[in-house]
Amino acid sequence: MIICCGENLIDMVPAEAGEKTPYGSFRVAPGGCPYNSAIAAARLGADARFLGAMASDFLGDKLFARLAENKVGTDLLVRSDRPVLLAFVEKNAAGEARYAFYAEGAADRSLSWADIPPALPPEARFLLAGSISIIMEPEASTIIRLVEREKNRLIVSFDPNIRPSLIPDREAYLKKFEAFCGACGIVKASDSDLEWLYGPVPEDEIVSHILELGPELVFVTRGEAGSAAFTRKAKASLPAFKVSVADTIGAGDTFHAAVLAALDRRGADSREKLAGLSHAELEALLRFAAAAAALNCTKEGANPPTLAELERAYPGCGL
Repeated sequence: MIICCGENLIDMVPAEAGEKTPYGSFRVAPGGCPYNSAIAAARLGADARFLGAMASDFLGDKLFARLAENKVGTDLLVRSDRPVLLAFVEKNAAGEARYAFYAEGAADRSLSWADIPPALPPEARFLLAGSISIIMEPEASTIIRLVEREKNRLIVSFDPNIRPSLIPDREAYLKKFEAFCGACGIVKASDSDLEWLYGPVPEDEIVSHILELGPELVFVTRGEAGSAAFTRKAKASLPAFKVSVADTIGAGDTFHAAVLAALDRRGADSREKLAGLSHAELEALLRFAAAAAALNCTKEGANPPTLAELERAYPGCGL
């Protein structure tokens, strides 16, 4: 089982060109890094649950319904009378997105320790966390406390998914990032995340430093340049699958979920097993995750593929 904890929100995505007013038009799309990952993991055949606080208004109902429709467990979710967090999205010519967040008083950031059950389900193996939910209080402190409680039983997998507009102090965030890495078994980050954190330092040096902090396995996504995976003993890289890109929203979330779904299916659910992954096994993980992320990019918004869709599009890349 994979438990995804953190934010859930409404992405206000630019509408098609014909729908725009002089000031722009937007369509509503459920989103949020761990929320998207929970749906991606479930579509890829994993037992996935979402842990977080969610609005109880009609937008929150849309968020909840999408989880239920995709067979994501909601028993660890609490509903709140606070409003939904809104993320307005602007895309460039390549389909890459930047965000403006409206999060003050939002439901999902209100997650408190009282909302966390005294024990997570015994069948849980992975705890996915990260993104803006480790920035916004009190949710951030709640998730960090949960990770500390569970780090010796579950594999914590962390995607910083950095949004610079929400981080006023890079040095303070870097300290938080490195402390969080110390509790993790897996870290997944984009090349732009690493550059923002460490500047123009060679990728291998940054990854070696992150591995020294505690994780057994690090993934780096490089957009059109592909992806790479590293342990202390092995590494692998893979070019990106060539697709016609509608946009890149949710691609990293899908990649992250696909990695965990594959590890869960293979029973690689301990630090010892992660540390012992071979070059060939890392390459297979990259191929599966990259294929899932590529298919997500062919659709508008975060819309990850099912396992059947992936296997039809890329025979031999399945679990």
